[in-house]
Amino acid sequence: MDVYLIRHTRPDIADGVCYGRLDLALPAGFEAEARALQSRLPPPGRVFSSESQRCRRLAEYLAAAAGSPVTLDDRLRELDFGRWEGQHWSDIPRAQTDAWTNDMWNLAAPDGESYSALHSRVADAWESLLVASEDTVAVVGHVGPLRALITIALELPAEAFLRINLDYGGITKLSDATGGWRLDFANR
Repeated sequence: MDVYLIRHTRPDIADGVCYGRLDLALPAGFEAEARALQSRLPPPGRVFSSESQRCRRLAEYLAAAAGSPVTLDDRLRELDFGRWEGQHWSDIPRAQTDAWTNDMWNLAAPDGESYSALHSRVADAWESLLVASEDTVAVVGHVGPLRALITIALELPAEAFLRINLDYGGITKLSDATGGWRLDFANR
């Protein structure tokens, strides 16, 4: 099986704003970005996606072009930043963000979610994805869950998620190799 992990395209939000669960709109140029992305992707047999519109709309576009079904999976949603959602990072008390930055794995934003909780729910989604009968699947998601999927598939230490960079609209390919999963490329 080949799994293409696709980070959603750039959402319509100002730089410097904290967002995770916010259901953000897409900018006017979304269709052109989706077309360009689709031209770099082999037709997937199935597309899995977060339910947020910035992922769902891209997943629906890619699936329609390939004549494939879309499976929406709430476990692929982005990290919940709780009371920080929608605030400028510079407006969040520095003591809170410093504490969180020093232990993101275990700490959550107020009323939010930790990365360990995100990793756990994404691990459940990965198990569901593995039973797909298609040879090629795409997963349209957010940076947090996609990083988790990579660490899970490659059996990396969970904390390695911080060292993985995934660009907006970037494609990362994982393939099921003899003896385990391998990373074929990232951010294409």
